[in-house]
Amino acid sequence: MEDRDRELDPAVKLSDRSTAVIDIGSNSVRLVVFDGPQRVPLPKFNEKVLCGLGKELGTTGRLGDKAMEDALGALRRYAALVHHMGIDRVMVAATAAVREAENGSEFVSEIEQQCDLNVQVLSGRQEARYSGLGVLSGIPQANGLAGDLGGGSLELVQISDFHIHETATLPLGALRLSYMDMPEKKLRKFINKKFAKADWLEEMSAQDFYAVGGAWRVLARYHIIKTGHPLNIIHSYRLSAEQMTELLDEILGMTIQDLNAANGIPKSRANTMHTAAIIMQELMTMTEPKNVIFSGNGLREGMLFSELKKSVRRRDPLLDACRDMAAAEGRFAEHGEEIFAWLHDLMGNVDDNGKRLALAAATLSDIAWWANSDYRAAQAFRRIFRAPFNGISHRGRAMVSLSVYARYKGDFSGPATDDSLRLLSDEEAKNALTVGLALRLSHTLSGGTIGILSQTRLEISRTAITLRIPAALSALVGHHVANQFEALAANLDLEAAIEIMPDQ
Repeated sequence: MEDRDRELDPAVKLSDRSTAVIDIGSNSVRLVVFDGPQRVPLPKFNEKVLCGLGKELGTTGRLGDKAMEDALGALRRYAALVHHMGIDRVMVAATAAVREAENGSEFVSEIEQQCDLNVQVLSGRQEARYSGLGVLSGIPQANGLAGDLGGGSLELVQISDFHIHETATLPLGALRLSYMDMPEKKLRKFINKKFAKADWLEEMSAQDFYAVGGAWRVLARYHIIKTGHPLNIIHSYRLSAEQMTELLDEILGMTIQDLNAANGIPKSRANTMHTAAIIMQELMTMTEPKNVIFSGNGLREGMLFSELKKSVRRRDPLLDACRDMAAAEGRFAEHGEEIFAWLHDLMGNVDDNGKRLALAAATLSDIAWWANSDYRAAQAFRRIFRAPFNGISHRGRAMVSLSVYARYKGDFSGPATDDSLRLLSDEEAKNALTVGLALRLSHTLSGGTIGILSQTRLEISRTAITLRIPAALSALVGHHVANQFEALAANLDLEAAIEIMPDQ
């Protein structure tokens, strides 16, 4: 059975499609159970315990007794949960703290004896590679430098053209450095001395930087809440270099009490936020990135991604997720491709990413059929705008969700769309409405029936848009089709013409 057939086969038990990943990190121990081996596996269970295994690494070179006790308790629970979930595929990875600690191998032996788990202690190269693959799994177009800041180490990865290139693992974990209690000037000198060992960083200037790791994601969360950004999703959240510099200055100007009281900063992270900000600041000084883009995917997702065939890795994660959603929630899942082909003339001046967003909207254009007609637009919008999609920016989410909203509503009226419209320019909003009105027309004209749209054509000239329909299908041109076609033409500032073509 092909991979994709297996993913959609209802006879396959959920436990047979699930993979558990246990990450024994320097700050936390986490279990994530992913549903399915597909291109975009979704976490169906996610739990972490902050154990601080790497807290004493910078001073004693060892894992602390209390930290190991806490970690073993968490791991016993995770092993039991995985057993009762009936999951056979369990991946267990230990990172910098266990790898570097004098008593790391003893701790691994305890885990294997007490929990019956097979622990893979990742090398620095492996940890960096998995982190880079994690970024690529969620942002396939990523080009630049990725950095994964953990509790015990910092992984730096050069990524471009869907490949991992240079990597470095440096002993610059936020937890480790915070508890070494160095004065700021000495800390900055220490950080730059370690950066100097990765001489290839000098070639990474003026590119995008992809930030991974809990401490850096907290920076994004804080900024989202502080600025009232309309989408509370960290993945693909983008800050310019100037915005990031201002944010870091603000964080470094706050006291520990300020950080503890700040909305969006967990109290468990407050003590390491200054260190995390200093590391980011020094890295930005060295590489001068254009933008900082936060990745919700990292080591765990990279481990799963590494197991996929290359052909599966290359699949578009957004379109894969849209097809799966349409298959589960829509009536005419296969209709999206035909609708998109029908929109060909509308896509004439649209770039490749704009076309894939239009295809995503076409694929999702029937997912709210089951809702009360008064609520379909809002239901579809919320479902798409907040969905756990990869391979799409916040602006892209707004484009797709607004297009499907307009497919049901015919315009952007109503409070549901206010947040997403803030993310778009007037021109982008008009383009999203154009796609939405065309989707609305396509569903009304065809009734969701495969084969009708392919016999008709939309053609655009400098002054008009023409809907060409064969005489055999002329009865389909009713009042609703005519009105919706007029609305599409008006949004394009074109004349509308419906032409009945003689049968061949």
